[in-house]
Amino acid sequence: MTKDSYEMNNRLSRGGSLFGGDPQVQLRTALRSNDYGTFKKLVSYGAVDLEYVYPYPDYKTCLEIAVSEPNKIEFIKLLLQHEVQVNKINETHGGAPIHFAVENGNAEALAVLLEDDRIDLDTRWKGNTALLMAIKQIQDLDEDREHDLDIYEDMVEKLLKAGCNANSPDLRGITPVYSAAKQGLERVVTLILDYSKDPIDLDTYKDIKGKTARYYLKEAFPHLLPKFDSAIENIEPSIDKDLLFSYLLRHEEDNFIRDFTKLSRKNEHRPMLAADNGMNTMLQLAVDKGLEKVVQTLLNAGADVNATCSGNNRRPIAIACHNGYHKILKMFIDSESSLFDPVNSESLVQITVKGMRKAVESPKINFKACLNLLLKHPKVNVDINHQDMKDNTALHYAARNGDSETVLDLLRNGACVGLNNAFDEPPLADINAKTLETYLDECITTNSERPSDENYEIHMKYSFLVYPNNSLENELCQMPLMENSNNNNNSIRKCDAILAPETEALLYMTRNEELRPLLKHPVITSFLYLKWQRISCLFYANITFYSLLWLCLILYIILGYGVEGQKNKSVEALNVLTHVGAVIGLILLIMRELFQLLVSPTRYLQSIENWMEIALIFVTAWILGYDAAEESTKQQLSAVAILLSSAELVLLIGQFPTLSTNIVMLRTVSWNFFKFLLWYCILIIAFALSFYTLFRKVISEQDQKAPNLNEAASEDEDEDFFEDPGSSLFKTIVMLTGEFDAGSIKFSTFPVTSHLIFTVFVFMVPIVLFNLLNGLAVSDTQEIRADAELVGHISRVKLISYFESVLIGKAYTKPRKCWSWLPSYLQNLHFVKPQMLCIKPFARRICLFPHFLPKFRIIVMPNQNNRIEIPKPEPLMKAGDDYEDIEGGQCCFERCQSLRLERRIVKNAKFIISRRTHISEFDEIKSRLSTYENKINGLEVALKKILTRMDIP
Repeated sequence: MTKDSYEMNNRLSRGGSLFGGDPQVQLRTALRSNDYGTFKKLVSYGAVDLEYVYPYPDYKTCLEIAVSEPNKIEFIKLLLQHEVQVNKINETHGGAPIHFAVENGNAEALAVLLEDDRIDLDTRWKGNTALLMAIKQIQDLDEDREHDLDIYEDMVEKLLKAGCNANSPDLRGITPVYSAAKQGLERVVTLILDYSKDPIDLDTYKDIKGKTARYYLKEAFPHLLPKFDSAIENIEPSIDKDLLFSYLLRHEEDNFIRDFTKLSRKNEHRPMLAADNGMNTMLQLAVDKGLEKVVQTLLNAGADVNATCSGNNRRPIAIACHNGYHKILKMFIDSESSLFDPVNSESLVQITVKGMRKAVESPKINFKACLNLLLKHPKVNVDINHQDMKDNTALHYAARNGDSETVLDLLRNGACVGLNNAFDEPPLADINAKTLETYLDECITTNSERPSDENYEIHMKYSFLVYPNNSLENELCQMPLMENSNNNNNSIRKCDAILAPETEALLYMTRNEELRPLLKHPVITSFLYLKWQRISCLFYANITFYSLLWLCLILYIILGYGVEGQKNKSVEALNVLTHVGAVIGLILLIMRELFQLLVSPTRYLQSIENWMEIALIFVTAWILGYDAAEESTKQQLSAVAILLSSAELVLLIGQFPTLSTNIVMLRTVSWNFFKFLLWYCILIIAFALSFYTLFRKVISEQDQKAPNLNEAASEDEDEDFFEDPGSSLFKTIVMLTGEFDAGSIKFSTFPVTSHLIFTVFVFMVPIVLFNLLNGLAVSDTQEIRADAELVGHISRVKLISYFESVLIGKAYTKPRKCWSWLPSYLQNLHFVKPQMLCIKPFARRICLFPHFLPKFRIIVMPNQNNRIEIPKPEPLMKAGDDYEDIEGGQCCFERCQSLRLERRIVKNAKFIISRRTHISEFDEIKSRLSTYENKINGLEVALKKILTRMDIP
């Protein structure tokens, strides 16, 4: 081992070297500090990546940094000796090393780069070659212009001598001689004339105003024109990529096709197909300009339909979608090589929908036609629920645009309404209620039989609630059904992995006042009915378990806890039995609550009911585990336990949809009373303190003497409720209900003041305030009863959503906004995933997709007692498999029973069908009348012509 290698090993092995422990950082530090020795050792040792792009603030490689700074010639030569990429385009800045050298006026670095045989002199940065860039830099010189002018003119000379193309224009048609003549740089013009390898073209390239280089050369240096003209005499103009790009920039389709055809005949067109001007390929630019003939010509010539360049990574098909060029999009779809993958994390459907905001329609531009091609063409396979970097789907953008027609098209093709974006908003947030209702009406169809026929069917579709993993109908469910039995288990596991909460969109609708009435739509109510059938067994099991716990706890408290004295054997046996039952129930309750807490702590702690259950657990554990407490403690704990357990049982039973109206009334009235009294409590406290001041006992000197025994007994009989502020407040709250007990109040001390204040209290509080509360309660209950059906649906949605959150998890949603102040890691905190435990059968049990409803719809037979049939995938129907294959794991009772939809839901569905049929008949009559009107107008015109001819002599 050499000495240098040994020292290098030593330096790299130590964390505290001169420039830090990372050799990559040491390399940049050595470069910046001009420590050539360290730099050379690091490069020679091979411990660094010479193509590494350094992060902020550089975003450059070592070579790009070296050519951007002065006095780095030795470093550049060393890097070039190690064959670093000299033509690599920087992804952040868009330029190559030769451009960085010109930009920073580093003529020495440029000279070293030009000595490398691999250098590409005509590579472009934002459409500019290094030569054109050097000339343009001169116009920005301010301080020390003469010195810097010499530097840039020197670089121009070096580039021209190296063979740089002096005819290459930028994206606006500006050539080097054009820029030099316009700036009045005679020496630069002379250098171009003397050292250009090709004759200078003064007339082909034009700027936006149509002016050529000849125009400015004639104005600035007319004496040089003859030299340029003499150089191009008898020379046939060549067709190069710059000329073709200039045609595209000026929308000269015919000229482009003419010259490109000439190259094709000579078989010289293939290099042009792969060429770019630094910002676009020819196909990209032609698509962006909407040049349909050019696009067709390039495709026929074999252009790569998916090719991009360093300055533009959007595929041509994405550019066509963004601009709404439906005819060009059709050309790409017809091509066999077209890719339909997302571009820059955006699907083609998203790009098209976002482009609709331009709202510019023309013969070339038709976004609706583009969307129809993407959604309905058999060759195109686009994920309609694809999410971009902000987790927005195409439906999000269509809803924000307010384009109801596009929203309906996306929903008809399987767009999901429940996918949340990065801001936790689903597409439903911007979808108009009328639009959603129109789509829901379309989800109800028939089999075209007469409503009175026995085989009359009503079809209901739920594809708008299916999450992306299930968006391709039958694809995942067919896998376990079509494969052999050896692969069935693996396929079923794949299906299990795609289980997702299915009522998240409906839960959002319960919080949106505009969308909430749509919960009564038969499509949604039928879906909730199916979900309830799947989840009801778990609900009943939960109620049964808790009812037994409540019964055991109540009986144990009444019969054994705190009861002294001898008891007969039957009571003792019952006491032991209830104690054991209560202990088992408590253990199960703790396990249930602990599991819910670990699955979703944030959501669990949002519920007041869960806090009640936590309190009940502690109180019950104290009662069951500590029997040696004092009698007073036992009495208080018993009272609290009875109240908490009974209240929890009432709330649990109230979750049943048909009983939910009563619980909603209880909660609403209680909350409104609390808010109302919270404001008026100031007045109640004021009266309480006033009564305390007026009616309290004032002990005088005579009272301090020994009282008579008879007087003391009579005073004990008259209890004083106003002896302290607390008792006074309690008595005032009791009097709020109308229980005054005025006989025990002593008005004799201050007869006028006390009677006056008491009268005001009676009028303001028991009469006015109490009756105001009653009126408020009546108003709330009437409002709730008026929409009891909707209240029941909302309660059912919340119940089902809660079961899904526990058994499946919240894969697509975040906690409520009221918890947004928490850090993100706390908002998304979960200690266990539901899939980690042995509850996967329960998760599959409550899900409809994809196992129970493989085709995301049902068939209802109204004339067969509203029987529900579940369509099977095509492979199943052909193979003749039974229903058990779709819904594996069902018990025999469930396979034998048949589901029947509620009569009210079927009635509402029939009403929607009849209404739609009536409207279609009206439209048909209207169309016929319009046809007759046109015929009458035609006859009228013909009659007028005949009469006109008859009047002519």
